Amino acid sequence: MEAMKWAAQWMGKHKWKLILSIILNVVGVSLMTYEPYVFKDIVDEVLMPMHFEKLVPMLALAFGIGVAFVTTRYFVNILAEQASQEAVRNLKSALFHKLMGQTSDFYRQNTGGDLINKCSGDVEMIAHFLNWILPHTIECIFMLIFALTVFMSINWQYTLILLSVTPLTAIVARKLSKTVRPAFRAAREQLSSLNTVVQENIGGNRVVKAFVREDYEMEKFQKENQKYKELNIHAVYLWLRYGPIIESISSLLTVVNLTVGGILVASGKITMGELTLFLSLAWALNEPMNMMGMIVNNIQRFYASVEKIQDLYYSNIKIKSPDKDLSPEKVEGAIELRDVSLRYGKTEVLKHVNLKIRPGETVGIMGPTGSGKTTLINLISRFVDTSSGKVLVDGVDVKDYNLQKLRGSIGMTMQDVFLFSDTLESNIAYGVPDAPMEVIEQAAKAADVSSFVKDMAEGYDTIIGERGTGLSGGQKQRISLARALAVGAPILILDDTTSAVDMETEQYIQGQLRELPTKATTVIIAQRVSSVMHADKIVILENGQITEEGTHRELMQNHKGYYYKTCMLQNGVYVEDETAGKGGEE
Repeated sequence: MEAMKWAAQWMGKHKWKLILSIILNVVGVSLMTYEPYVFKDIVDEVLMPMHFEKLVPMLALAFGIGVAFVTTRYFVNILAEQASQEAVRNLKSALFHKLMGQTSDFYRQNTGGDLINKCSGDVEMIAHFLNWILPHTIECIFMLIFALTVFMSINWQYTLILLSVTPLTAIVARKLSKTVRPAFRAAREQLSSLNTVVQENIGGNRVVKAFVREDYEMEKFQKENQKYKELNIHAVYLWLRYGPIIESISSLLTVVNLTVGGILVASGKITMGELTLFLSLAWALNEPMNMMGMIVNNIQRFYASVEKIQDLYYSNIKIKSPDKDLSPEKVEGAIELRDVSLRYGKTEVLKHVNLKIRPGETVGIMGPTGSGKTTLINLISRFVDTSSGKVLVDGVDVKDYNLQKLRGSIGMTMQDVFLFSDTLESNIAYGVPDAPMEVIEQAAKAADVSSFVKDMAEGYDTIIGERGTGLSGGQKQRISLARALAVGAPILILDDTTSAVDMETEQYIQGQLRELPTKATTVIIAQRVSSVMHADKIVILENGQITEEGTHRELMQNHKGYYYKTCMLQNGVYVEDETAGKGGEE
């Protein structure tokens, strides 16, 4: 019942439609059970005494009952479908909102295929429950109640004999419930694994082809597909093991009905019309028994889907806006990391980092791969939280900022460029959808996007393929930079933004950034010295710690430092530790 209540709550104000459909369903069932009563009267009052003058009115009544039943069934289906689709819409919106609030840790722990399956297949199972399983369950219950009421009013001994068969069905159905539920949950989980394989191969298609791994991926898919098939067959076999037993009990009921009824008619205890009623209404006992196995089967699948959806819906969002927003009215762009440390499990990524960046200042961050550069800027946008220490923006802890205000104050490019399947204009204006065209063109010019847009037939209306298909790495990076610049935020974070562009384009972009009308606080992560050498301050991160800090000129004086060695190496000079400062060309 808890699972049913949880599913029903998503109908919201449309819940009345489901309630009305249930009421109409009960009315329909009463009409179905009353129609055999008319047939009884036709036999006893028309056919047996040969009074045919009553035949037409009684047939008209039977026809009218049939029409009324069909009409109620139509509205039952319409109302139940409308209510269930409203529940699906609301639930999908809630799950999507939950996904939007999750951190990168959550997505590392949950596969994309599993999340997609929960938001699609499992949610559709709830719709199936509301518009089919629930109405049919209620129909079977009232069908049994009405039929028993009619039967008991005619001959209670006859009714008890028929009822003696029904407990067998209940026992089998209960056994089926306990057995089938884990099997269907296992099948749903395997479907998630199968979806993950498909999703990874769609996203990584070029990698698969580049390393000639099509056969390997096909074999991996076939294994997951075969396992999914076997789990489904296993679940069906479990149902089929009990299904024939339930159906056999239903057949036994028909045999008992006809045998006992015939004896009672012969002994004069019931009339021929009453026997006709028992025989014609026997389906009202048979149908619930036949449907019981299918209903139990579907309810178990519904329970399995609800459990998986609830796992997602009630998952904890680790990073969220505070109850009280302490952020300033206007963000100036001052950034401070105060004794910041960050740990992932047992791995310490950042260790006691202290850094101050003044408003409007440009700071370059360099260091070996895995030194914590991207993690550091993720702390500023609060994609992750510190294990200890504080990250301050304009003197206020980022944990005291409304998340939307904090992130809305930051224009950001990411190492892994993601572009949407939309126009070039929409991708650039993603952070400011109402931006005028001149803003988009200015951002495109500063990021040197305008240099290749002019060669596109549709210009800024050109549709970009999924994830930027058809564009070079450098073009995607420049579009990503234009997207960050279009926001016009007081803080600009550039993570490896020009690594895929040539030196001439990089110099042009750097010149454009220095000439921006509004000077933003800029943090540049780069591997090239040329990307940061004009920064107001350069920070070197090694093993999660700041090992060097200063201007280009100041850092070049430290002949044993990472920056000096990197600069020499990128200029064709190799420097060994023991000969630092002397270096020779290689």
